[in-house]
Amino acid sequence: MSEAIDAVRRMFQAFATGKIDDVPDYIHPEYLNPATLERSDKRGPESFTDSVDWLRNAFSELHFEEIGYREGGGFVTAHLVMSGRHTGDLVGLPPTGRRFAAEQLHLCQVMEGRIRHHREWRDDLGCLRQLGLPALPD
Repeated sequence: MSEAIDAVRRMFQAFATGKIDDVPDYIHPEYLNPATLERSDKRGPESFTDSVDWLRNAFSELHFEEIGYREGGGFVTAHLVMSGRHTGDLVGLPPTGRRFAAEQLHLCQVMEGRIRHHREWRDDLGCLRQLGLPALPD
């Protein structure tokens, strides 16, 4: 396995386990995930650890099934299925206790063996439907 794919795998292990003591080893000082800008303007390992805390507060029993990884041009693409149980606040939506599984694609720019930029495309609507949360208005 390449150093770049290993860094991305370590990122998902942190989300699943909450283990964040080694984050500077695989998260670049300039790390940015634009999806987190609504919650904070932080960058780097601190931004990533905030995301781990946020996700683990919203969901328990987190698991990431690895479908596949591709590497090229300084980027790693990860195809995963995230599953867990909704046991905490999810952007203002109270916990339902329901289980979910949602497909995701992640694109990570890896520099110097660490993730510098991270974008994701998730099946959020499918996840919300599994949790029984209110449907979007017509």
